[in-house]
Amino acid sequence: MWGHRVVIPESCRAKVLEVIHEPHIDIVKSKAIARSYVWWAGIDEAVETTCRACAICAAHADQPAEHTPRVWPWPVRTWSRVHLDFLGPIGGKTYLVVVDATSKWLEIFNVPSTAAGSTINKLSELWGRMGLPKLVVTDNGPPFTSLEFQIFLKEDGIEHVFTAPYHLSSNGAAENAVKTLKKVIKKATSEGESVNRSLDTFLLYYRNTEHSSTGESPAMLLLGIYARAWML
Repeated sequence: MWGHRVVIPESCRAKVLEVIHEPHIDIVKSKAIARSYVWWAGIDEAVETTCRACAICAAHADQPAEHTPRVWPWPVRTWSRVHLDFLGPIGGKTYLVVVDATSKWLEIFNVPSTAAGSTINKLSELWGRMGLPKLVVTDNGPPFTSLEFQIFLKEDGIEHVFTAPYHLSSNGAAENAVKTLKKVIKKATSEGESVNRSLDTFLLYYRNTEHSSTGESPAMLLLGIYARAWML
């Protein structure tokens, strides 16, 4: 052992790197995963080399940001402000994406359509598990501006804020989550893997990896636990 980490012999390192990179997350998060569980001399460089050599990641890399996104005030507690957006249609499916502004916890739901009724059904399910947020941030899409959706939020005492039209980055939390999850779906499709299984694997890694903006994992901040669920 090296502190709390397992020292990996040279013969096993290739397999460990394969497991670390399984969800195709970025270099920073891949290093964070490695530092939480394993060690050998030069592990950071090995992880970085593995990520940079991945053709799947290179094919779906983000374009440089055009301008600085709007900065929202930091919420006083977790699950007080959540951002919503839709992903798709992609592969014949549409998804509702939800991200907690404080903990960076992600949720993704396959929905039959972007209609207000489908959105409300999934959010009701989510509120039942996680509780009611104080504020919901969305774009000006028809499901979110509909009277049905406004009544749904009002009945639960939830404030609703719209982002500026034609400025997607003002809902940056949801926009970034959508881009990230879209890449997961595209990578799974290009590799012939199950999209649902790939999303579940990504969320497992993502939720239990230290986030660069908070210094903690989403699971720790939102749930107060470390779910060390992947095994070497």
